[in-house]
Amino acid sequence: MRKILTYIALASLLTLVSCDAWLDVKPYDKMSQDELFSTEAGFIKSLNGIYIELNSDMLYGGALSVEMVEIMGGAYVIGTDNSVWGNYADLAEYEYGTDYWRARLNETWNKAYSLILNCNLLLEALENTAVKFSGDNYKVIKGEALALRAMLHFDMLRLFGPVYSRNPQQDAIPYYKKYSVVPNGILPASEVAAEITHDLQEARILLANDPVRMSGTMTSAPSDGSSTFMYYRNLRLNYYAVTALLARSGLYFGDREAAYRYSTEVIDASDKGIFPFVDKSLVTGSPDDPDRIFSSEVIFALTHSQRNTLFKDYFDPSRIPNYVFRMDNDLMSGIVFGGGAMTGGNQDDYRYRVNWVATGANRYFYKYSDMVDSGNIRNTMIPMLRLGEMYLIAAESRSEDIGAGVAYVNRLRANRGVGNIQTLTRDILQYEYIRELYGEGQLFYMYKRMYTPVLFSPVASRNPQPSDAVFVIPLPTSETDN
Repeated sequence: MRKILTYIALASLLTLVSCDAWLDVKPYDKMSQDELFSTEAGFIKSLNGIYIELNSDMLYGGALSVEMVEIMGGAYVIGTDNSVWGNYADLAEYEYGTDYWRARLNETWNKAYSLILNCNLLLEALENTAVKFSGDNYKVIKGEALALRAMLHFDMLRLFGPVYSRNPQQDAIPYYKKYSVVPNGILPASEVAAEITHDLQEARILLANDPVRMSGTMTSAPSDGSSTFMYYRNLRLNYYAVTALLARSGLYFGDREAAYRYSTEVIDASDKGIFPFVDKSLVTGSPDDPDRIFSSEVIFALTHSQRNTLFKDYFDPSRIPNYVFRMDNDLMSGIVFGGGAMTGGNQDDYRYRVNWVATGANRYFYKYSDMVDSGNIRNTMIPMLRLGEMYLIAAESRSEDIGAGVAYVNRLRANRGVGNIQTLTRDILQYEYIRELYGEGQLFYMYKRMYTPVLFSPVASRNPQPSDAVFVIPLPTSETDN
């Protein structure tokens, strides 16, 4: 049977820009399975097509980065005027059952699982192929595909599954390990967690010889014009990105020892120069063109040639009187990046100085605005995993006594231009997560994992405290019907 891989056609949307040339995907209208998987280059094209589709606005090009899940995480002030805010007012009240949000959540679920099935199609073809691969390419392709499958399942579990710390045995989501159009049964969250961990651990073994371990991220094309597949390693699920995912998932699943071990391995790699802290001069020393995403610290990012649309569509103050996402200015300046010892906030923080630009009485979020040097690959990056999160995971998982992790937080703060805190509390740690990961789709999952109130949520009268009504999104009807 010759299946048609229609998602490859969508790759053409992003491959005509030079900064995406590393993906090496051509604008095919369609390609048969037999043709695609007949060469090593075909396997690479298939894998790259999956990476490209992660940029869909149903996934990390919108809903799971700056938009839907950030609203759920209380990141933005959402007004009540429906003529301005439309359906966002319902989401800010955790009204997941409206026709609009049921449809949107269905889209995110269906897109994630379609890419999971494409991962499985690739993995099955790898197992049955007679193609001879050069070097470690077979292991790298398989390792990245397994990691992609695990990452997508993990985010569907975090989004739709139960509060893991309270109900790990509750039914959650299906886990697909084979290509199939027949629906799989829904598994308890703990079984899904075991499958995610297994896939990531296997991927990590396969990626043991990833060039990122010896040569770093290699964010430039080879001078001899050869394949770029083993380059731009921070734009792929490289060995350290998989390790970072094991740290993130370990913390979520309550395995503090694993979270600490994996997060500190990434920190050790940073100390050796693989993911170094950003040079201050590239942030505050170049005000016309700051490196707002701290690109040297990004362990894994998507590359999106039109990333500036995230800023234009959601954050640009010139959109007023249409909706514009922003944090309440008093809360941001006075508490998150102020507040002194109570929150650890400080307005000298690099994250405040370069990412929040004043317009009138308010400040607006500029992390994803275009750089002056718009052709720079940093201008295309949507961060998925970063070094700062590893420091916060290490701090949180160091000991049952959260205060024991203060040294990790202070080292991160030193590289954000602010002084030490004397005592680390859960509240201060949450503020650090907000400062470090704002606009990257991680805050809702933090609150769900910790089972604490969503800070600064606009919810005033409905579900202000942690509850399943806030944190557990009903499975899509497309799944429950099946």
